[in-house]
Amino acid sequence: MRAGIVRPAVRRTRVPTKRITVPTIRRIVIASLAAASAVALTACDSEQIGAAVVIDGDRFTVDDLQNEVQHAQRLEGFDVDAAGGMPAFQRTILTRHIQHEIFLRLAEDEDIEVSEADIDDAIDEISAQAPGGDIETALAQAGYTEKAFRAGVADQLIAQAYSEETGADTAALTQTLVDLGDELGVEVNPRFGTWGDDLTVSGDTGSISEPAS
Repeated sequence: MRAGIVRPAVRRTRVPTKRITVPTIRRIVIASLAAASAVALTACDSEQIGAAVVIDGDRFTVDDLQNEVQHAQRLEGFDVDAAGGMPAFQRTILTRHIQHEIFLRLAEDEDIEVSEADIDDAIDEISAQAPGGDIETALAQAGYTEKAFRAGVADQLIAQAYSEETGADTAALTQTLVDLGDELGVEVNPRFGTWGDDLTVSGDTGSISEPAS
């Protein structure tokens, strides 16, 4: 009779299951969100953080934008809803700011000088053509503060001088401004929209104070 092979008894050790508690889950979620945020911030230009737009390295911050909005809201007769709502009006202000910076660069490149007196004279001419010589109501309804309006008038004077000196028509002037915008590296915070070749900020992406509907 063959002797059987006696196998040693093997004891199986029960490994206790580690239970994931609510605090642990919370820490995992927080860590994941933090990692995602870090990746997002790394992907963005560091100059753009906290900025509504960056032009040639100069930041027009979210606070600057909000201040401009508040100044406009103090104008008698201004209604942000009539202006298309808060996100749309913020894009309007950004458009005006960017265009003005581009016109200033055009003036610098072409040695065009526009004085405060030139702006005053132009405003007088505009006022003279308005019914009763009053343009304040129309400006307020459009959300133009005095500073913003004077900047817009300066832009028109620069455009006029450039066209007279170079013979550029509207299409040629527009292309020149688009090219200058590219050179200046206009970067709009995606939260407010995008800068396009039509020289405006477009895209209903929401706002700091009021999300897009």
